Amino acid sequence: MIKRKIISALLAVSVGSAMLSAMPVNAEGFSIKGDANADGVFDVADAVLLQKWLLAVPDMHLENWQAADLCKDNRLDVFDLCLMKRELIYASEAVNITSPACKAAAFACADDGELLYYDNINEHIAPASLTKLLTASVALHYLSPDTVVTVGSEQNLVRSGSSLCLIRPGHKLKLYDLLTGMLMASGNDAAYTVAVTTARAVKPDTAMTDAQAVSYFTELMNSYASSIGMRDSHFTTPEGWDDASQYTTVSDLLVLANHAFSIPEIKTITGTYQKKVYFVSGENITWTNTNALLDPNSAYYCADAIGIKTGTTASAGNCLIAAFERNGKTYLSVVVGCGTGNDRYELTLKMLSQFGVANEVKLSAAPNVTESVPSTSAEETTPVTTETTTVAPIVADKSEIFNRLDSLEYIPISCDGLPTHKLTAPDGTVYYLHLDENASYSYVWRRPSLIADADNEAPLTQEVIDAIYANWDQLNIVKTEW
Repeated sequence: MIKRKIISALLAVSVGSAMLSAMPVNAEGFSIKGDANADGVFDVADAVLLQKWLLAVPDMHLENWQAADLCKDNRLDVFDLCLMKRELIYASEAVNITSPACKAAAFACADDGELLYYDNINEHIAPASLTKLLTASVALHYLSPDTVVTVGSEQNLVRSGSSLCLIRPGHKLKLYDLLTGMLMASGNDAAYTVAVTTARAVKPDTAMTDAQAVSYFTELMNSYASSIGMRDSHFTTPEGWDDASQYTTVSDLLVLANHAFSIPEIKTITGTYQKKVYFVSGENITWTNTNALLDPNSAYYCADAIGIKTGTTASAGNCLIAAFERNGKTYLSVVVGCGTGNDRYELTLKMLSQFGVANEVKLSAAPNVTESVPSTSAEETTPVTTETTTVAPIVADKSEIFNRLDSLEYIPISCDGLPTHKLTAPDGTVYYLHLDENASYSYVWRRPSLIADADNEAPLTQEVIDAIYANWDQLNIVKTEW
């Protein structure tokens, strides 16, 4: 039987892609879809645990029930188990992106908190200019965006070969505009002015040299990083210059990206391609975002891209944190250690193409009757509904259909297959139907009420199937898309 084949396929599945690797994952606030036992891997054990939990087996505990809620309806039921089994059956076909090469990568849905793809995300890597997202977050934590900042002697700390936004000592501009130069043009010069300004504002009664102020600011950075859930990072510079004592992980960068993008000023600045800024001291300058995904003239332009930061150093390689809005959801990607600037964009867009889709159950309008009944030959001119009437006449009372459904022999859930249609009785009982031309594989799941915790299923007899088709229009059946 088909049901047996599905179960066999489930037990035989091999989980071997980077997306479903056995390495535990610790990106704060993100979880692997389906990882109900929270062991850092989605596998058969999660399906077994969920099925036992649904059947109320004693001492069954879900460490991460949200990860098991594949239907995204804030409840766990037979349909989450259906989707979980289907995901596992096709897990061996999951894409492991090997080109372009990188040191580490991740792709996640920010709205669902789901880590959809990951590769080496717990390895220590150099943060490069991605650090500036933390620098900006710390500055906005202590200072108002309207704070007027004066560029000073801290510019002497900017290293030769730095990317610059071309501010000069004596320039006065609002913090928001200074962050614009730091995040859009990736100005290391702006990062040092942000650092000393913030440090001295936090400790106004303490005399600090420029170097001392920067050192204190990095203490604030590390404290702040820990407070938002970055567990394996250490920062020694405000701009991300290569330093043996400075490191992070893609797991932590994903946490940083999710946090920084929740700050309105950072979201707006990093999502802007080009901006002309007027200084308080009278100067003006136009800054262009280093993120090619936002450049309408770039080969890598993506209309769904909405931020956030590039980074490049000798140790870090070519890096990119990007954000996208697609299908009503926000996605975050992190790639580090790419060989070229183009590689980081190609890899990011590959992840977006593969994983940037809303994984939700959606309801559509009731289907046309002729699309839902067993197909007829091209020579037949009589409408299908007329033909089926001879087998199961249209009933005057819809309750008769529900009586027939209730009379079926229901058994505990085994969850094989997915429902194709939904039918709701006047008393609130919900029937999920799996309609198939082969009556031996047509099933109904019955839920006594919208808040019931238990589901059960029964094979649909041909008589009931014919009655459903014959009375389709009266029953207000809704098609489900999975």
